[in-house]
Amino acid sequence: MNTKINLFVASIALTAGIATPLTALAEDKQYTCSYTHASYTAPFMKAPKTRNCPEGRCSYSVVIKNGSAVVNGVAGFSVEQSDEQIKLSRTAKDPVMGGMDTTNLTINKSDMSFKSVKTTTPSVVLTTQGSCS
Repeated sequence: MNTKINLFVASIALTAGIATPLTALAEDKQYTCSYTHASYTAPFMKAPKTRNCPEGRCSYSVVIKNGSAVVNGVAGFSVEQSDEQIKLSRTAKDPVMGGMDTTNLTINKSDMSFKSVKTTTPSVVLTTQGSCS
């Protein structure tokens, strides 16, 4: 009898342990992440460059739903969440250059700051950072 009770308690604990992270991922969230400039670099550049946003501000529209995300209307971002951060990532074929583009966007939950890094062919790295609301 004790064995059955122990197995039952263990299965509840295991189910609760699995269900908790999944429910955290299932939360629907919407963010607007704003920044004022983008920095970019590439192996063929002598120094990193900065591009200011028109009218002083640019933004990403981020929608997280059912464990995946859409950023500025582009679907296919995977979502990883912890108590401290939300990490979005996506890799896709570059239709122009033929290589693979990788985008990683991390939102810090404590102060809602974010950093986004996009790498495109041929090794151009575009970085933005700012805050989300």
